[in-house]
Amino acid sequence: MRYLNFSEDFMEKIKSGEKVATLRLGIKDYRVGEKVIIKCGDKEIGVAEIQEVNFKKFKDLEYVDIILDGYKSKEELKKDLKKFYGEFKEEDIFTQIIFELCEVE
Repeated sequence: MRYLNFSEDFMEKIKSGEKVATLRLGIKDYRVGEKVIIKCGDKEIGVAEIQEVNFKKFKDLEYVDIILDGYKSKEELKKDLKKFYGEFKEEDIFTQIIFELCEVE
């Protein structure tokens, strides 16, 4: 089973269900129905099933995408994404992975 890795900062948002999606820069090969181990920092917090995989340019993200990712604004999301990926363009494609935590450790 593959890992879906997150910063330790996201642990509570994922556990509470406030964060049910993630954006990964580029085209990633996750599939609907695939189960992944959710890891925050070096701690495994459970298993999730992937519900949707979408490919979106950053400029095309809608408010609902931002909320699913656990953010309140596109600016806040962009600021955090820059921490992980550095500078990126509005035209860059991200893989949006929407998941459901089904087993919590």
